[in-house]
This record gives sequence, C-alpha cells and structure tokens, in this order.
Amino acid sequence: MKFRNIKVPEGINVSRHSPLAEFFILSGGVVVIFGGLAIAALLLGAALARHMPVSWENALAAAVLDGATLPMDPGDGKATAALQALADRLAAGIDLPEGLGVTVHYLEDDQVNAFATLGGHVFFFRGLLQRMPDENALAMVMAHEMAHVANRDPAAALGGTLLLQLVLAVVLNNAPESLEGLIYGPNALLLSDFSRDAERLADRDALAAVAALYGHGAGAATIFEVFLEEAARTGTSEPPAFLSTHPLNKERIGALNALARQRGWALEGALTPLPPALARLRAKP
Repeated sequence: MKFRNIKVPEGINVSRHSPLAEFFILSGGVVVIFGGLAIAALLLGAALARHMPVSWENALAAAVLDGATLPMDPGDGKATAALQALADRLAAGIDLPEGLGVTVHYLEDDQVNAFATLGGHVFFFRGLLQRMPDENALAMVMAHEMAHVANRDPAAALGGTLLLQLVLAVVLNNAPESLEGLIYGPNALLLSDFSRDAERLADRDALAAVAALYGHGAGAATIFEVFLEEAARTGTSEPPAFLSTHPLNKERIGALNALARQRGWALEGALTPLPPALARLRAKP
C-alpha cells in the first residue's frame, strides 16, 4: 500500500467572513442563548413559586421582615389600625388563599407609593395617604395590593428572580452568597415590580372588591389621577407603556371605566370620608 501527501488547498482554513463579522455573529448567538435562558428561568421560577405552600411563603416573609429596617408608624398606631380595618372589610371581596392573610403596615415616609410583598404584607407610605381624598380611593389602592397577594404575585416575582440568579450563578460561576442577600436582605422587600398583565388583573379584582364593599365604583379611578398629578407636580413624565411594568395611568382609568360598564357597576355614588386617623395625615407637613 502506497501513501502520498495530498496538497492542502489554499485558504481552506480561512473564513469567508471578516473577523469582526464573525465576532458579532458569535456574540449575537450568545446573547440569544442567554436571553432565552433568562426568560425561561424567570417564567419557570414565577410559575413554580405561585404554587408554593402558603406556609413556606409565610415563613420566608417572616425571615425577610426580621432583617428589614423600615420607617414604621411612629405614633399611637391608629393609622396602622385604620388601614388594617379597611383591609379586613375588603377581604370579603378578595379570594385570598387559605392561610394567607393580609397584614397592613404604615410607613412614615413621603413617597407616594404602596406595595405588597411576601406573606400578605402590604405597606402604605405616608406620602400616598396624604393625597387620598376619600376612603373609596384608598380602598381601591388597598384592594389592588390585596389582589396581588391573592394572585401570589410577590411570590412569583421572588421565584422568577431567584431562579434567574441561580442560573446566572451556575453559568457564570458566581458565589452563591449573593442569593442570601436576595432572599433575606432588606432589598427583598422591593421585589414588587409585577408584569403589566398582573397589574391589569389586580386592577380588575380590586374594582370588583370596591364595588362589593360600597355598592359602586365611584372614586376608584382617583388613585391614578393622583399619580398623574404627582408626576406633573414633580415634573416627571410617565415612561412609554412598553417600557413600564405598570400600564400607563390614563390607560388604567379607561380600562376601569370600561370594566365597570361591562359588569354593570355604577361609577357614581356617595363617597366615604377617610377615617379620622388617616384624615389627620393630610394636614401633616
């Protein structure tokens, strides 16, 4: 048997593309792969977390709150009690999972905001309460946050973020200590950015609860007008809808009015004054 060397054709190992083009092609592929993994991790983590036992969520919430430093009600506790009383009245119209109650906290801070987190804990900032014109508007905010609790949105937000962090830790070989901060650190309370679909569903559930409590939906859309006024007061503008986790406030007002017409809920009716413990906040500087 005879062997002979075959001459290698010229340019066989030379790419047809420029090195720069190859770099962008490979980089694009990496971005697509990692982006797909990230989206899959977020969706899977959220789906799994929505079905975690309520007892696990309550235990996790206790651990989170134990390590958090928050500007709680510094007074006689009457503001907190008034908020909790309203939540208890609204609970009849919110389909809360068994074992998952709502505990309301008052935060002595001038932020115009409220949020729900793990274990049914709902936080209201003084800045928002000072801008509430009546109990009906406040009830809409309260019911909206309670709807997030009922729909397990805080757990889903944490579950998606946690699984994404785990995936990144494996892929990038990051130290797992960062996960402890995510679960147990004070920043875990800030994991309250829900999807626009979750926000729309919470709006719908909240309006149903408000209509059940008062017999009408009057004042429910006031909260979104408050946010619009606050944006004008501070000179800020809302981001485009596709860049925001929340639907734009004007869109939400229109959606609530349309839902009320569809369900036959009146949008006019007597407005209930704020409880005295909350009404006095409006005079506070």
